[in-house]
Formats: sequence, structure tokens, C-alpha cells
Amino acid sequence: MEIILLERIQNLGDLGDQVNVKPGYARNFLIPQKKAMRATEDAKARVEERRGELAKMEAERLDVAKARADIAVKSITVARKSAEEGHLYGSVTPADIAEALEQQGTEVQRSEILMPDGPIKELGDYEINIQLHPEVQITVAVAVVEEQE
Repeated sequence: MEIILLERIQNLGDLGDQVNVKPGYARNFLIPQKKAMRATEDAKARVEERRGELAKMEAERLDVAKARADIAVKSITVARKSAEEGHLYGSVTPADIAEALEQQGTEVQRSEILMPDGPIKELGDYEINIQLHPEVQITVAVAVVEEQE
């Protein structure tokens, strides 16, 4: 399905690019989130007319993301119960990390936390990347420690 991007999307394209994606990705995510629109002649003309406005909105989003990165907490500690070998009972998920960051004053969405290896399942120190914008990424040090009773 051909669509026109209304903002920069990592690994897909920039504002105004016309790209081919799977129909489900367009229908279920990009179009409802107002990140893209179907590539019709009318849509192409509207995007060209609004390109300046869309670029300004994208620049504002980038500025907000940079400001969030500047004030973000750079390290957190998460306490969990574990077995003798350091394996956790349960795991530390993006939701847990978002909650710990929020308790320290940094507002982050679960979807912005990148954990390509999945949830953390052992005690230790980890580096977690947080994608605030396609061009702004920060690293947070997460220390998973034994929960004291």
C-alpha cells in the first residue's frame, strides 16, 4: 500500500516521502496515529501545500524531545526479589522502568523504552536506550538490585 509520511519515521522515511508498506501497518498504525495518509493525487497536493507547516510541527517535536533528553534522569535503581543465583522472580519490563523514571521526575512512555533483548531477568547493571524522537535517543543506567525485606 502506498502512503505519504506526515512525519519522520525511523527505518521508513522522512516527512513527505511516498513509501510502500504492508496494508495492515498502514491501516492499523500509521494512518490512525496521523503519521501517514494514503497516497492519492489529492493527498499529494495537500501534503505539498502543507509541507512548511508539517516541517515546523516536526521541528517543534524535535525541540521538545531534546528538552526532555536534557532534563531526563540518567540512572535508576529497581529492586526485585531474586533466587540465590541472581535470577529474578519475574522480570523488569519497560513498564517497570517507566514507573521508576516517573518516580524520579522523568516522564517516559513505555513504547519509548527500547529493550531488544527482552525484559531483564537477572540482577546487575544494564544500559537501556530510550527513543524520545527518531533523532533523539538517551541512555539510562538501570541497576537491578536485591529487594530488601
